Amino acid sequence: MEATARTVQRKFLLSIGDRNFYQTIRFTDKAFLDIFDFDFLAGDKTALNDPTGIVLTETLANKYFPQGNAMGKVISLDHKHDLRVTAIIRDLPRNSHFVSSLFGVYLEAFAPLEALNHITGYDLAGNWSNLSGADYTYVLLPPHLDAEWLEGQANGVLARHAPEDEKKLIAKIKVRRLQDINLVLWEMVGWPVIEAIVVMGFLVLIIAGLNYTNLATAQAMGRAKEVGLRKTMGANTTQLLTQFLVESVSTAMLAMIVALGVLEIIIPAFNGSLGKTLVLDYAASLPSLVGVTLLVGLVAGIYPAYVITKVKPVEALHGGLTKGSKGSFVRSFMIGAQFVFSVFMLAMVSVVYFQNEQIEKSSNIFPKSQIVTLQRMGVSALRDRHDTLKLEIENIPGVESVSYSNQVPFEQNNRNFTVTKNSGDEAGKVMINSVIVDYDFIKTYDVPIVAGRDFSKEFANDLGKSDAEVTNVIVNELLLKRLGFTSSKEAVNQTFHQFYRDKPESGIYKSYMIVGVMTDQNFLGLHNSVKPMIFWIDPRYYSRASIRISGDNFTQTLVHLEEVWQKVNPDFPIQIKFLDAIFEDIFKINRAVNMTLAGFAVLAMTLAFIGLFGLAAFMAERRTKEIGIRKVMGAQTYQIVRLLIWQFSRPVVWA
Repeated sequence: MEATARTVQRKFLLSIGDRNFYQTIRFTDKAFLDIFDFDFLAGDKTALNDPTGIVLTETLANKYFPQGNAMGKVISLDHKHDLRVTAIIRDLPRNSHFVSSLFGVYLEAFAPLEALNHITGYDLAGNWSNLSGADYTYVLLPPHLDAEWLEGQANGVLARHAPEDEKKLIAKIKVRRLQDINLVLWEMVGWPVIEAIVVMGFLVLIIAGLNYTNLATAQAMGRAKEVGLRKTMGANTTQLLTQFLVESVSTAMLAMIVALGVLEIIIPAFNGSLGKTLVLDYAASLPSLVGVTLLVGLVAGIYPAYVITKVKPVEALHGGLTKGSKGSFVRSFMIGAQFVFSVFMLAMVSVVYFQNEQIEKSSNIFPKSQIVTLQRMGVSALRDRHDTLKLEIENIPGVESVSYSNQVPFEQNNRNFTVTKNSGDEAGKVMINSVIVDYDFIKTYDVPIVAGRDFSKEFANDLGKSDAEVTNVIVNELLLKRLGFTSSKEAVNQTFHQFYRDKPESGIYKSYMIVGVMTDQNFLGLHNSVKPMIFWIDPRYYSRASIRISGDNFTQTLVHLEEVWQKVNPDFPIQIKFLDAIFEDIFKINRAVNMTLAGFAVLAMTLAFIGLFGLAAFMAERRTKEIGIRKVMGAQTYQIVRLLIWQFSRPVVWA
């Protein structure tokens, strides 16, 4: 390997003088600047050699130092640690994965991993799975090696060196080319979105092709005499086939040109409204565009060309093309096929829609519209003020309860470890997710307790301590089933144990006593199944505050909340996030995907109806004399309409 760079993202409060900003920083190895070709406006690739250095983009440099000359200036992190600007790079493209994700566009800074270790004590050594979804390791390979080779090597390292528990969490190290990293982002959605959109687009293309074939076949009726005359004058079948296929391909080419013109109008508006940088690369896509257009034109035009050229001159001159049931069956079949695809697409959209409805309905197990959260409560300077802040907030009118935790519902953070019902029973291991809470968390989130009790300050063991051998916990029903307890009441006051392959560093073998059992709730939310969960108390790990507010004077309560924060924490700006906004951050992706699929389905159905209209017009024109005779024989208008509607509808009914 030519170069390797690990990355870890963290958010800090950046202070320049009396101005404060919350900023995401990507901490990385110094080789990071060798792997990527950044455009340096100041400084060079040695910027991360300084363990206290930081690299800013041009926009960030102008934001933090509007007077200019940011090089060498000092930025304070959380009012305790100083970093010095050692390089300024040109802003990254907005479609770079460094600054863009499913959730928006961000401006990032880069600093050395040594700085993160110095600031927080964080060390990557031994961390196999405790990383976020955006913490990548970048590897620059020589030309003769590829991603498949690297994946094999990396998983060999995993097999030889990772602890057994970590192997179960990771399963396999995935290696992707950087240009395919967007696939990692879409995997978060939980189902193959890109593939689904490709299938929908392909189905629309098939429907459009069938539509053209059907309408072209109907139009051929009006050209029967032309074909008959040309054959009489000596035109052969090959010449006629070539003519009609050229017409079909020309129509497809014209449609492609119009579509590209429409895209050139739509894409700037799309980019402007959503802050994206979607572009059409004509140099790369032109061969495929031309190829698809030729294929569609030929396939869609081959049947009508065959139908119109196979007729004999005498039959054509006498209208023979309009007779016979075989052609009618083929046209009806093509109309039916269009509606088959359209109904399939609508069904697909309906499934996704009702799944989304169920997800949103399931999220209401928590009172998300009443809860606001305070972020970054784990900063050491704020941790000492937790008790004071909680007392002050509880005195605000409209506040029902306040609780601290290491995460809140829907955040999808995974804190895992392995437990057993009987100490040391490796065969009975269960992987669990843990959430660290305080005494008021269960009450704040209306979590139903089906057996036992809630946490209480009256019980000393409810407070988890690093030197305690037994910690009281609340568990969900699923964990009880996995551990082998037969009922919730039976499990109360029973213990289970953390599994250790080797003696823990603390020398203490942790055990947990069940004091309460809650119902199975999808705390992680959305794309996760319900996991075995435990809740326990440990103030050292609190990083979120949850505040439940009654419905009256909600806005006024928020104003008082900001005033209290400013009073208790004047040196840190408040970071408020509504719980329903946390849910929406991810759920909006589901909603956008459903709207996209619905757009394809509506387009497909519209094309199918156009095809049906073409068939109806064809049949009506073909049967003009028949309709006239029926009227002369006394048929009423509504009877004729009913007859025609049934004949038009049969392809739709069987579809």
